[in-house]
Amino acid sequence: MRTLRTAVEQTADDDGWAHLGKVGQYISNNSSFSPVNYGYKKLSDLIRASELFDIDTREKNVVFIRSPEK
Repeated sequence: MRTLRTAVEQTADDDGWAHLGKVGQYISNNSSFSPVNYGYKKLSDLIRASELFDIDTREKNVVFIRSPEK
């Protein structure tokens, strides 16, 4: 899951939110990580199940995620 955290950090905007599509692109370009290895077909399903991130579904079902504020 370190790969997910890194991807979110690298693609996040100034408020800490990262577009899920950009997170997926970053992962594809920088690692062999796959949600299938964790039993999920889609990255979004893995993100939701992990409960590691805050999730914000915006207009037209566009998903943004961020690490929870401490």
